[in-house]
Amino acid sequence: MPIYAFTGSLTRPMPQYGAANGQGLGRLLFDDETGALSHAELTGGIDDTAWLVPDPQRARLYSTFEATGTNQSAIAVYTVETSGLRRLGAQQTLGNEACHASLSTDGRFLLVANYNGANPDGYPDAALTVFPITDNGLGAPTASVAYEGHGPNPDRQTTAHAHCVVQSPTTEILYVSDLGIDKLIAYALDKAGGLIRQPGKDFSFPPGLGPRHLVFHPDGNSLFVVSELIPTVMSLAIDPVTGALTRRDAFRIPARNGGIVQPAGILLAPDSRHLVVALRVSNEILVLRIGNNGRLTQTARVPSGGETPRDLCFSPSGKHLVVANQDSDRLTVFRVDHAAGTLSEPLQHFDIGTPMSVKLAAF
Repeated sequence: MPIYAFTGSLTRPMPQYGAANGQGLGRLLFDDETGALSHAELTGGIDDTAWLVPDPQRARLYSTFEATGTNQSAIAVYTVETSGLRRLGAQQTLGNEACHASLSTDGRFLLVANYNGANPDGYPDAALTVFPITDNGLGAPTASVAYEGHGPNPDRQTTAHAHCVVQSPTTEILYVSDLGIDKLIAYALDKAGGLIRQPGKDFSFPPGLGPRHLVFHPDGNSLFVVSELIPTVMSLAIDPVTGALTRRDAFRIPARNGGIVQPAGILLAPDSRHLVVALRVSNEILVLRIGNNGRLTQTARVPSGGETPRDLCFSPSGKHLVVANQDSDRLTVFRVDHAAGTLSEPLQHFDIGTPMSVKLAAF
């Protein structure tokens, strides 16, 4: 069964992202023994992909994108075939700057977060939209919600900015991390794809922290959040009875030599004992060990292999880490030492235009 690395790229210059040298979606072959990437093909006709979701069970790939002449983002659906990617269709997301998506735990729904960075009056502004997955692609949304509010940062928190949505691996609860209002917002996802607010399971961060992405421990009893505005990784416990979140630890990521630290992606390692975080601007990868009671300690902090590491993913075996260095037009591959919580020197740099998202999966 081949392992593919899928990449989504920025194809047009955009103020919030910068220069663009991408050409659409890339599908690369990946050798999980050696860590080698090799070119397969590029799929054009899709602009400014910020996030990808592989769906190996259905041999599909879901991609956010921005379509010229519309007032909202969209999600495209592709079948993954030996000859390439074949587009099935697309759905608009009911909001703007779609920046994250994930499958529901049961695989029946696609959950999409819209950042809504600078929406003109009257534009769609859903922060979270739920799509049913159908035989033909995606159905019409079953639910959507918009947020109001702001935080203390005058440059980044004038309005709400949903940045990530993930459902618990063990319950019906899903969380949206909102950078603009410093909150995790909780919902129950019902069997029809409806959203039921669960305010008792929300979590409020210190003002101005700017939560970006989150990951669950597979046992469903804890989760970890990386914040962008005040660079921090927070460890949270989930009460098994009430579902309430409590803080266990917070690792404040220090700047080096007076530089800027701006976290992006966060992953839980396959051993469930380490977290890996991409640090933009400083162009580094941070590795943290998860200790007793969720305490976080640094085990490695290494150069990312390029500029602006925006996204990153583990290979199916967990032996390798692939980093999308957005402003260097390259993917960088590292070997992972899970016992030590460290990364090798780069094994390979693979040139590809403005990679915004990278995902590996066996199809």
